[in-house]
Parts: sequence; C-alpha cells; structure tokens
Amino acid sequence: MLGRVKTSARDLIARNRYSPLVRSLRDLSAFVESAWLNEGSSFDVNGERLIVKRLAAAEFRTAFDVGANFGDWSLAALSYWPNCEVHAFEVAPRTFDLLRPKLSISDYAGRVSLNCAGLSDADGVREMFYYPEHPDLTSNVHRHGSHTVVPFQANLMRGDSYCRQRSIEKIDFLKIDVEGAEHLVLKGMGGYLSEGRVSCVQFEYGAFSIQTRVLLADYYSMLEKNYWIGKIFPSGVEFADYDWRMEDFRFANYCCVSKDRDDLRQLLAVNRRPV
Repeated sequence: MLGRVKTSARDLIARNRYSPLVRSLRDLSAFVESAWLNEGSSFDVNGERLIVKRLAAAEFRTAFDVGANFGDWSLAALSYWPNCEVHAFEVAPRTFDLLRPKLSISDYAGRVSLNCAGLSDADGVREMFYYPEHPDLTSNVHRHGSHTVVPFQANLMRGDSYCRQRSIEKIDFLKIDVEGAEHLVLKGMGGYLSEGRVSCVQFEYGAFSIQTRVLLADYYSMLEKNYWIGKIFPSGVEFADYDWRMEDFRFANYCCVSKDRDDLRQLLAVNRRPV
C-alpha cells in the first residue's frame, strides 16, 4: 500500500514539477536537506567554533591556520587555547595586508606567526587568482568567471619544509581551507601525517572536487589509516567510515583525529541524542 502511494506521489510531482506549489515544496525540501547536511562555511554556525572550544581541554601548543583569510579561526584558536602558538598562512597579499594588523594588534600578537604564503605540495612560486569582491574565493584555479579576477604570483611551500625551518616537531591542529587545493596541502605535509605528528586535521570538501577530481574517497584514502574521520556538525563531529553516498559535493568541513588520541575523539564526537 505504502509503495503504491509513493509511486503515485512521485508521478504527481513529476507531472506538475513547474507548478507553484510543487516548486515551493521543492525549495523547502532543498533547504531542509542543506541544513540537515550542514552545508555552509559560517564559522559560528556550522560547528567549527564548537570544535575549537571543545578542544580547549587538550591544551594544544601548536596550530596551523592554512587559508587564514581574515583570521576568524586563528582568533578563536588563540582565545580558547591560551598556550598555543598559531602559524597563520594567507597566500593573497591584499588579504594578508588586512589580516596582519588584525592579528598583530590583538591581545594574542605574541603567539602568532604570520606568513604571506600558502602551503602546497612543492616549494616555489605559482600563479593564483584573487577576487577583489570576494577575497575568500582566492584559489589556484580560475573558476569564478562572473567575478573580477586579479592573477598574482603566489609564494608556496611544503608544510614539512616550513616545519623543518621552524624546528616544529609536532602540530596539534592543522586547519585547511584553500578552495579546493586541500589535497595539495596534505601531500606537502609529508611524513608529519603518516608518522602521527599531527593530532588533528580539518579540511573542506565540496563542489570543487568535481573540477579537481579529488573526491572525498581520496581524502579518506590519504588519511584513514592513521585518523578517524568525520563531518563537522553544530553538535560535534560525526565520525564514520567512508561510503560512496557521502560524495554529495556540498561544501562542508571534515575533522580528522589521530588514532593515537582517542581522548580527542571523545571530546569531539557528536551527541546523537536529539536536543
């Protein structure tokens, strides 16, 4: 009986897909689906701030903010982790010029290392693309044709090279938000990931994976041997094994926790009980 009702409903909706009622229902269901999947990049809403706050108990000492933009994540980490030094990387000079005074004049200035450079899979200079109206879209691929674009020569380095230069043996939290080039940053960390010298990793996954051909499956392949991996929600991290149905190309953030640090996983794991 239920099967016949569903079939009839599907037929009715498909036949009337352009009617105002059906279009309104479709928009409503799309909104619900987007919210249920926690699609979006709002730091204060999507769970990113919660993750930083929950990890205050871990007493982190070293964090990397790769793709620092205007410094929201760095400021939160410095606030919640009072013994932590943050290494902030912003590749676009114009954005860096706005980031630098924001962090330099803050109460946490003594615990910040500012770098007008990006992390990648190789040391050197590459062309990148800056969008004046939308600085947060700065990327290594020109993909926003409807916006004004300013190509520039970006200074890039491997993360493990930077760590050797600074004598950094361990990273407590590696946050990456670099508009589709997250996989390059991970490759550039070299043995720091495979040797368990990074306790937590946060990366963004979304529609850019269609262009880069680097799927969520590839991130799992790179990390799952040494890390528990889960999607960030406003209530915590929902750790899960990979399933192909997770390839939805909706922008969201994932958190990875070293399998040597079950204490951190327990701090972050989502409470599945309704609130």
